[in-house]
This record gives sequence, structure tokens and C-alpha cells, in this order.
Amino acid sequence: MKTGKPVSHGEPYLRYLLLEGITGLMRPKYPLMAECPQNRIAWGDILKIRAGGEDKHKQFIETLSGLNDHVNYLHTKYMLIDPLSDDPVVITGSANFSEASTVNNDENMLIIRGNKRVADIYLGEFMRLFNHFHERNVLNKRSDEEAEQAIWLSPDDSWTKPYYTDGAQEQSERLLFS
Repeated sequence: MKTGKPVSHGEPYLRYLLLEGITGLMRPKYPLMAECPQNRIAWGDILKIRAGGEDKHKQFIETLSGLNDHVNYLHTKYMLIDPLSDDPVVITGSANFSEASTVNNDENMLIIRGNKRVADIYLGEFMRLFNHFHERNVLNKRSDEEAEQAIWLSPDDSWTKPYYTDGAQEQSERLLFS
């Protein structure tokens, strides 16, 4: 990832999207976002109950609190632009990223530019949430048999291959964060 230059067509970059969910208004938009190989997407979700899971691995059963009909998982309101660069931008505040919130409501929004410490703190929290939900999303897509295998560590180095495969998201992420 080059700092200070716009991304050229075909140049590797990563864009992380953390969504409340992929239902409702987001359902028709998700396939378009997912088809871009540079997009890494995670969404709020609970772990799927697996056949025999309660007996085998003492699986926790998660439920939503039901305290809010509109927000089940995430209500964070910030955007990070080039957070690892020398000129990061953090946009945060009480406003949702919607026309009603930014035009009609009495909301606040801060734009913090160039403060690498603030960007690091926001990026750390974002990646914590992203990885938490991304792993759930991946596990929930697997069959019961695949999920059973996924709880065990690989006995060889086969798990490292995507991190060294040209064009793979894992390789781009390894290079971005190294």
C-alpha cells in the first residue's frame, strides 16, 4: 500500500466494511460489495447452533438482548481513511452516515486528520470488532462437518499458503499490517 498516492487500477489495496447485518436494505447491496476482491466484509451475527454441539463441546447458545429493534450488533459511527499512513483521517461522532442524520438532525461529527495515535486507537478497536464478527461469519457458512474440523489447529503449514499467494486477500492483509 503506497502512502500519499491514489490507488491505481489493479494495484492491491484493502477496504474493510463492518456492517450491522446483511438483511433488509443491505441484502441487495451485499453481493455488489462482495464481488470486489479488495473488500473484506464482516457483519453482526450470532454463532449458529450446531448439531450435537451442546453435548460435544459445551457450545454456548447466544441470544440478542431485544433491547433495540433497529440495532442488534453494532452502533459504531466512525470511518477510517488510510489509518496506517502518515496522514490518517478519522471521522467520528454521534451522526449516522445518512442524509437524515447529517442534514436534518442535530448531530455532531469530528474529522481528525493527521493524528496517528488517534487513528491507531480507532483502528485497533475496529479490527477487534471486525475479526470477532468475521470469524463468526466464516464459521456460520460452514457445514457441521467443516465447522467440527475448523476447531482444530492444522498439524502442518498448509494454513500459511494464502498469506503467500499473489492476489489473495490474506497476502494483501499480511503486507498491509506488517
